[in-house]
Amino acid sequence: MTRTHHLAKRLICLPARIGMAIARFRRVMSMIALLLVSQNLVVRAEPAVPVSMEAPAGLQILQSEDDAPQPTLITDIVYAEYETGPVRLHLISSGVRVSRLAGTQAVGAPLPWILYVPGSAWFPQNLARAIPNMIDFAKQTGFAIAIAAYRPSTMAKAPAQLVDMKAAIRFLRANADSYNLDPARAAIWGTSSGGHMASLVGLTAENQAFTNEIHSAESDAVRAVVNFFGPTDFRRMNDYPSVIDHDAPTSPESVVVGGPIQDPRYRDKVNAYNPMTYVEASRRAPPFLIMHGDRDALVPFNQSVLLYEALRDAGQDVSFYKVAGAGHGDRFFTPSTLTVVTAFLKQHLAP
Repeated sequence: MTRTHHLAKRLICLPARIGMAIARFRRVMSMIALLLVSQNLVVRAEPAVPVSMEAPAGLQILQSEDDAPQPTLITDIVYAEYETGPVRLHLISSGVRVSRLAGTQAVGAPLPWILYVPGSAWFPQNLARAIPNMIDFAKQTGFAIAIAAYRPSTMAKAPAQLVDMKAAIRFLRANADSYNLDPARAAIWGTSSGGHMASLVGLTAENQAFTNEIHSAESDAVRAVVNFFGPTDFRRMNDYPSVIDHDAPTSPESVVVGGPIQDPRYRDKVNAYNPMTYVEASRRAPPFLIMHGDRDALVPFNQSVLLYEALRDAGQDVSFYKVAGAGHGDRFFTPSTLTVVTAFLKQHLAP
């Protein structure tokens, strides 16, 4: 075949090739346009539609309002790395938006925030279980909420869990600009073993015995503590009926400190993990809100009585609520309890 024939064949095929290239280009541009619209980078003008003036008899009118800001959920933020692996938290906040193109962006003024510690008997936590309640609470209050994990007792013994919670607070302060948090307005809230952690964090602010190298220049102090039915004095847990033997070597309390809590060899470790140890009249503690069900079969109600009386007698700011008919965690995330929690946190996290 001559060179002329080759050229003629190419010219014959050229329109088809151009058509295919144009089609591919249009598909690519359509995909880019869809991506930009999904990321709110393209705003299409709405057609001018006149306001409806229809008013049939019996019509009632409500004035529209701006939609409440919807919180963003950012999962699996690594706040600490150890030889045993990373430790993570989830952040719920209406103060940030996340997009694939723009990353994390601030929305509005920096928010007050809560470190929420789910209970787990110091064993591995299920952070996901707390997300629905915390999203609802964030919507209702406008607070940002970080749901934090700690190294479980099966992985690390006391005081690892307390060290981790303090590290999480310092991490969030160090990254306050990135997550649009007000570093000065922080509280901690926990349930069961998480309530125990919350009490310890509040009562041991800036205690170097529980501080590691993670953002060590930041403060781990909080402005308020919410303790839902957390242990406060391990050695007195068996003073009242419970479905488990807290003094047993296999009890959650014994496992977390590394040995039987009544064994004199572990006395110092137990004392160091008892919130009661740190209640002093000479040292100002953050305000405490304590709630406990009178039918709790795991952590005796008396554990909260002990902490309340100690804080009260030391002249500290403390409120204590018995939740009548509630057990260990059930009947707690209800309007009546959350109204009290909301008022307490709004008072103490005010600008």
